[in-house]
Amino acid sequence: MDIEFPYRIALSFPGDLEYIPAVRKFISEVLQVSNFSSKFAYRSEIIVDEISNNAVNYGCQDESASVDLECLVHEDRIEFEIRDQGGSKENIDRLHNAVRAEPEDNTANKRLGIEIVRMLSESVDININDQNLTSVHIIRKREES
Repeated sequence: MDIEFPYRIALSFPGDLEYIPAVRKFISEVLQVSNFSSKFAYRSEIIVDEISNNAVNYGCQDESASVDLECLVHEDRIEFEIRDQGGSKENIDRLHNAVRAEPEDNTANKRLGIEIVRMLSESVDININDQNLTSVHIIRKREES
């Protein structure tokens, strides 16, 4: 099977933790079919799990809330972008503090899982707009053999 890179996958799922295992498994399988290693796929699953859990737990305020996950798969990397509908002022403040925290400051980062995402990624950019809508963009490069 020939795959043309880059290609884009867009998912939208309800703001419910029960959907996350299926989403992360799907992303893992997509990466393996795209000739990324099992190790790369598994570590990418961890990233998807962390950012999806944060989006659901801190960015979904009502039953109708949803989370959007977009993946751009290149031959040498994957880019994730996850968007939620915005959290409470308290949750947004926690996210701001975790983003500003130095990597050595584990208190804020551990609670939000941001440090593990940073460790597994080339870059992590978090944007919170005026309506408190949160977008996280992550680049993870293929590991050398």
